[in-house]
Amino acid sequence: MSRSTLVLLGCLLGITSALQAQLVHRGPWSGNVGPNSAIVHLMLNKGRLTSLEVSEHKDFRRPTKIAQSARFPTDPVTLARYLLRDLKPDTTYYVRPTAGRLRELRTIGMVKTFPRTGSYASFRVGFASGATTGSEAGAFSEIRYQKPNLFLHLGNSHSEDDVPDEVTAWFDLYERALESFTQAELYRDVPMVYTWHEKDSIGAAAHAAYRAFIPHYPLPADSPDEVGESLRPISQAFTIGRARFIVLDTQTHRTSPEAESPTILGDWQWEWLKSELRTAAPSHPLIFIVSAVAWHGREAVSGADTHWGYYPAERTRIETWLREEGISNVCVLSGNGGILAGRIGNGMPGVLHEFQAGVLDQRRAPIIGEWTDGPLQPGPTEEFFGIVDVVDNRSRIEVTFKGMNQHGHERFKSSFTIDLSQR
Repeated sequence: MSRSTLVLLGCLLGITSALQAQLVHRGPWSGNVGPNSAIVHLMLNKGRLTSLEVSEHKDFRRPTKIAQSARFPTDPVTLARYLLRDLKPDTTYYVRPTAGRLRELRTIGMVKTFPRTGSYASFRVGFASGATTGSEAGAFSEIRYQKPNLFLHLGNSHSEDDVPDEVTAWFDLYERALESFTQAELYRDVPMVYTWHEKDSIGAAAHAAYRAFIPHYPLPADSPDEVGESLRPISQAFTIGRARFIVLDTQTHRTSPEAESPTILGDWQWEWLKSELRTAAPSHPLIFIVSAVAWHGREAVSGADTHWGYYPAERTRIETWLREEGISNVCVLSGNGGILAGRIGNGMPGVLHEFQAGVLDQRRAPIIGEWTDGPLQPGPTEEFFGIVDVVDNRSRIEVTFKGMNQHGHERFKSSFTIDLSQR
């Protein structure tokens, strides 16, 4: 082979290598998914302007290019966001960034859109809570293996005793989660909804970092003049098929149980919750309330951290209001209780079902509660998470909760059925 041929071959190999350069440092991860849209975030190896290729094909045939969204003032220069629109419902898309002639071939993300809103759709949701900082818990891999449409992270995403008071320090904590192999794989393939508990939420820096780093659904409290307090709840809501998910912030406006008028929600979130429930009930035969803490916990005998059992007046107020409004088929998905447990109601207005799945690898005392199923405590090295399957057959909706561990063993099961044949 001639010298000129070798030089040409070397140049071609150099160009190919450059075109296949790795652009992604961490991620991607996604959220705010609907039937026709999604948001994708990732961290680049260095700050640069990029686009996102989106394709229904794993080999990226006929991709669509999405421009990078505007940065927030507090953003790291390597954080990139992309808003995906005009997607097909219930469809899997593959995503990767490009920069000029460079394209990412090593780290590919996946986003599956939700079924069409209002359709008789069956789906699966995974949920968990209580991870140590940078956790490599095997449960994250098992959740991914279960192929849920969505992963609900119910708080305690780190275990640091010293809570940062700078936005950049919170970015570092989030990035440490993405350094975890098991977490990174899950977030690349499954959209996430994240609410917080305990140390996740403390201070203005935590709020700013959440809004910048975490892809989330619109936050109604951020609308102008909605909330007078400086820290606004990250409450949000979304729909899958005929099920409405109402995600609570049980931390931002929480007061001490010994306060004169103790509250978990605060005044604004109470009014927002009523509005969401009242609007959802006529068109959504199934409503999930997503809470970082247990609904049916009992204060007097519980050794775990503060939960709804420490706020009986507020819990009773919500149940009474639901009864007065005639709203039934409400199910709480909760975490941070140190157990797998279920509470199956009678289907009457104001009587809530509950599925509790906690925790991953943060050890904690079990919550004692008013459970009809369980509770089950983990073994010394066991990691718990929950899978909820919703099967909508038009006249009947079956909701099944499977409490599982990191080895894929089904350790607990609970279910209820909604009969719509008389509606």
